[in-house]
Amino acid sequence: MENQRVRLIFRIMNRPAGEPVSSENAQCSCLETEGMYYKRGDAHYCLYEEQPEGWEKPYNVMLKWKGTVLERQIRGEKPFRMVFEPGTCHCDFYHTPYGNLLLDTETDRLEITEDGNGFFLELEYGVKQEGQLVSENRMEIHILSMDGDNNEIRAL
Repeated sequence: MENQRVRLIFRIMNRPAGEPVSSENAQCSCLETEGMYYKRGDAHYCLYEEQPEGWEKPYNVMLKWKGTVLERQIRGEKPFRMVFEPGTCHCDFYHTPYGNLLLDTETDRLEITEDGNGFFLELEYGVKQEGQLVSENRMEIHILSMDGDNNEIRAL
């Protein structure tokens, strides 16, 4: 299938485990970037570049979703993978500029919606380290196709 340019908009909210939800303790961030979308069989893919805080070079990221499973893979010097599957806990090493951490990702909710404007992915998950809940997270991902000539957003 032919690749399509897309605009990805991320809204992420996380807070320390056990803390009540409030604007004082929640960390919110937004990221907007461009990438490529394609579909192969029943699986959807988005490829984009991300520049994380503390890293010298940006890294390549692949989002893959099929059915009720979303996978986020970081490729390059320090590969990393997170799998979001409701009701399932997935474990992998998370690479930071300060060392590697073994983290568990437990997904409470994942909803994937496709409409005339593209895709909307919404997930809620917890991150654990050594069995202890470290943070509770909510992420929204909007994936919108872009017109090649004038960067206008169009349906996928």
